[in-house]
Amino acid sequence: MSDAADRSSDHSLRVVTWNGNLSLGKKLDRLLALEPDVAVIQECEQSLPVPAGYRFVWTGSNPRKGLGVISKGLTLEVSPHAKYHWAYFLPVSIGEGRLRMLATWAFNHRASRIGPGYTGNPREVISDLSEWLREGPSVVAGDFNNSTIWDHIGKAARFRDIQHDLDQLGLFSAYHHLTGEAFGRESRPTYFHTKNPDKPFHIDYCFLHHTLRCQRVEIPGFSEWRTYSDHVPVITDLELPAESLD
Repeated sequence: MSDAADRSSDHSLRVVTWNGNLSLGKKLDRLLALEPDVAVIQECEQSLPVPAGYRFVWTGSNPRKGLGVISKGLTLEVSPHAKYHWAYFLPVSIGEGRLRMLATWAFNHRASRIGPGYTGNPREVISDLSEWLREGPSVVAGDFNNSTIWDHIGKAARFRDIQHDLDQLGLFSAYHHLTGEAFGRESRPTYFHTKNPDKPFHIDYCFLHHTLRCQRVEIPGFSEWRTYSDHVPVITDLELPAESLD
């Protein structure tokens, strides 16, 4: 989707988001072979055996199936802004707080299945974190379980509204920025329903704050990942502002 990025820069960062479809410990080598500096993983177990040199934080109500974030060589802390009833959204600070990330696994209307009081609507979380995200540099990445193709009047979490909210905070979709493709008309799917290659959808995204420069986005083919998950990873290489992560 762009020329290969030069990741030798001290300010280059690779963000990968992937729904691993459970039992990530058995697939972790495959994920780490992508060389992420930060990885957002949905359907990830709480007891994930991360290698030495990596940090790991997690949230969820089911220890076998939650939302995790892994970083390599960078500090990683859950932000004080995190709330227990977000299912599942995890704001984290990376590199001594110089980069902010909202890791996302949006349950949308299904959050009520987790328990009373839970919200899965990204718009509520983005609104609560608006100032935190707006100040940047920030990233919102993950499985949104959503697309403009499913938008309809009266829907509580229309994707075009989510995208508009992020745009107002200065965040843009890396994939759409580089490809010029419209939301809902993506040529590279990220999810294949029931692992059926004839049922492709684009529902995983990486939004970047305007202070971050997008170098490259890669979405691998499904044939390479079908044995591991019904999703493929979204790999985003970005360049941080010069003052970040020094």
